[in-house]
Amino acid sequence: MSLPRPLVTLHFAQTLDGRIAAPNERVELSTPAGIEHAHRARADHDAVLVGIRTVVIDDPLLTVRACEGPQPMRVVLASALGVPEGARLLRLSSTTSTTSTTSTTSTTTNGTGTARAQPAGGRVVVVGAAGRALDGARARLEERGAAVIVVPADENGRVSLPHALAELHARGVRRLLVEGGAAVLTSFLRARLADRAEVEIAPRLLGDTAIPAVGALGEAPLASAIDLREPAVELLGGNLLLRGDVAYPD
Repeated sequence: MSLPRPLVTLHFAQTLDGRIAAPNERVELSTPAGIEHAHRARADHDAVLVGIRTVVIDDPLLTVRACEGPQPMRVVLASALGVPEGARLLRLSSTTSTTSTTSTTSTTTNGTGTARAQPAGGRVVVVGAAGRALDGARARLEERGAAVIVVPADENGRVSLPHALAELHARGVRRLLVEGGAAVLTSFLRARLADRAEVEIAPRLLGDTAIPAVGALGEAPLASAIDLREPAVELLGGNLLLRGDVAYPD
């Protein structure tokens, strides 16, 4: 029996050769138009989800800033609840109410030391795996205003995606935007839990030492190939946006 879950859209930027980052280093691939589109996508969803490596490497806020719109719940998959103490999304979580939409702001500084207002994001929810989630880490996250959910672990000791999605569904999430990183994108596709995909493609090559957007989808590449049904293409500045429904092999 399948568990209830939200509609899941994968959203990420990649190069022509399917790479999303250099090893342990963020690479900016989106155009200004692409960033605005990504923020509109966040505003159109109840929650936005990333994995722990994205938080460690990119340190995202996961808020809507490039356009007007509601702030989604911000979800982090972190089996051991190891969200860094200085993560930017935790800095805003203490000013955020338990609802997913807020109009309050907090103040941060930019690289020149000039103060600027940041919109307080939606509630931060960190999902850990039973047997790996540490009590001390849970207490620390809750002190910072984050909600913590512990679900069963999968066969690899990581967060069970079906159980995580069921917990989010129970909390009112009907539309979920998954932004990465590579391991998370691959896990959703392998588990056949992604319904739609939006891929911003930059006309750039990073080579095979860079991190691919998607890893192995199965033992037989052709038999496990995934398609986009009725794809649509549009320009985002100098980049292309490709989107469509995810179609899994029989």
